[in-house]
Amino acid sequence: MKPSDPCLFDSSIWILGQNDPHWFSALVITLPDVATCLAAVGEYAVGLYSPRKKTTRDQVREFLEDKMAAVAWHGHLPDDFSSASRLIGEAIFRSVAKPSFPDGLIAACALRLNRVVWTEDDADFAAMGCRVYNPVTDPDNPALTVKRGDRKARRR
Repeated sequence: MKPSDPCLFDSSIWILGQNDPHWFSALVITLPDVATCLAAVGEYAVGLYSPRKKTTRDQVREFLEDKMAAVAWHGHLPDDFSSASRLIGEAIFRSVAKPSFPDGLIAACALRLNRVVWTEDDADFAAMGCRVYNPVTDPDNPALTVKRGDRKARRR
């Protein structure tokens, strides 16, 4: 069930939204408090530069300027960096996950702000102590109209 608590979108949700705008719009229309953080924006923004096709880079830019710019972008505090290191290290030590450093920064921000992380990478964020929600696996949500295997191919 979709949580009503304030949420923080991971880059995976932004990528899904770009690739399937109808799914994304139906999903977020009722959310009262959507935000992201600079680490998630940075991960997503790689798509401004890495795809070989100019049309893909243009789609990323359009989604960033239209959809992502409409939500709050939380910055990172100096303590987020040490928190990220600790969260990642503890997850690896417990052998439950191997989160990336950007995901550690996203987790630190979400924990500091008491937000639910919306992500496809629920195992990594749960291993770092975050409350997580994966809209793709929630049967109450609309199904993606873009096949999952197709979405990574569209980013190239």
